[in-house]
Amino acid sequence: MINLFEHFDTDSADFLRSELYAKIKIPSVAIHDNGFLPEEVDSPIKFYCGFRKEGHPLYFDKVPLPKFWRIEATSQKADVFDLDHKRAEIIYNSTDNTREVTEVRWLDDNGAISWGEHYNNVGQLFAKTYYNQGKAALRKYFNQSGKEVIVQNLGAGDIFLNYRWYHKHFANTADFVVFYLKERKYNLDHIFYNTLNESLSVSLGVDTAGSDIMLWHEPTGDALPGNMDFLMKSNTRTKYIFFQNYREWQKSQALIPEDTGNVKFGFFGMVYPHPRSNQLRRKALIMTNSDQIEHLKEVVEAMPDIEFNIAAVTTMSDKLLSFKKYDNVVTYPNVSRKKTVELFKECDVYFDINHQNEILNAVRIAFEQNMLIVGFNNTLHQPKYVSEKAVFAPDNVKGMKELVENSLSDRNVMKDNVDYQRKMAGDISIDEFKKIFEKCTK
Repeated sequence: MINLFEHFDTDSADFLRSELYAKIKIPSVAIHDNGFLPEEVDSPIKFYCGFRKEGHPLYFDKVPLPKFWRIEATSQKADVFDLDHKRAEIIYNSTDNTREVTEVRWLDDNGAISWGEHYNNVGQLFAKTYYNQGKAALRKYFNQSGKEVIVQNLGAGDIFLNYRWYHKHFANTADFVVFYLKERKYNLDHIFYNTLNESLSVSLGVDTAGSDIMLWHEPTGDALPGNMDFLMKSNTRTKYIFFQNYREWQKSQALIPEDTGNVKFGFFGMVYPHPRSNQLRRKALIMTNSDQIEHLKEVVEAMPDIEFNIAAVTTMSDKLLSFKKYDNVVTYPNVSRKKTVELFKECDVYFDINHQNEILNAVRIAFEQNMLIVGFNNTLHQPKYVSEKAVFAPDNVKGMKELVENSLSDRNVMKDNVDYQRKMAGDISIDEFKKIFEKCTK
């Protein structure tokens, strides 16, 4: 059996980690590889191109440039200039202030993207994408020697493979991946796949007997996706469809017919790490790179007995620094990673009330630390980890205060609120995870 991830996104990483917590170890394959896959996740690109095993990501200021060209960088991205003429955009692998390069997009004289260079997690240039009238048209993948190994026509979708002694053409990505899976001799008795797009196409393209499991973690809408209806009505390898978003599972049960035909539906949550319990300390945290924090003055003044720690990985504006005048506010401009870790361990309430981008995956970390997460309905960054009863209209600071005060004043209330927060995020125990896994792989 294998895990087949279309893209190795957060939900894919959570499922793989859940398996590891449950001591379930099966091969994992990602169809698309951005060069930053973890070592334990394979891909056709890794296999045929042979990435180096050692090295470091390319840092933004190490991008090869012509003499006298310069780089202007922020924590979000960087630009390359020749005098005042913008020549390229540097895309980071993440926005967590690491500034590790995943792509450099080179621009023509009119400012349109001409081609992109893709770098992996050991700083290797492993692919180039060529554009036509602003649209990605062709992508080439290279081995360590710079030899062209895979060519993908991004418009038509077909793929050419030049590997060792053979040259092969595939009509689409699914055919290419099926060929790869067979060449690697993976056991395909059970495939856990997580989209109704290319990974479903791979499942349909496998011509050996097996029982596959579809993991659905996207919004459902007002009706089940058409491909779910197809799986119910067709005799395919797919025998189970599991929702992984608990709220979507609750909402979608009314959409599932009594007769589900060839498949069974259910909920298959994740095992999240929770290194500590909530200690009911009257210390709160806000992570932000903006001084646009919804009703900060009203929130701070409404809860004078709570210490508000406001941290940013960049400098802070005078507007935000002025909150130091409050006895219950501590500001941390240019906060270090060490101090950030300490703050997440020391605080028991997280206020998701800053506008603009989330930094350092703060809401997710707060969730794992069993912090009570509260927010306004116009500031939420990761609603999945915030229970609906902890989300307030911007003019309802009073309601937010009541929830926070009631939780900090009563251990049972805090436990109920945090447990509900975890339930709404789809958190399940290791034993539950094992039982569901074993049930669908008998």
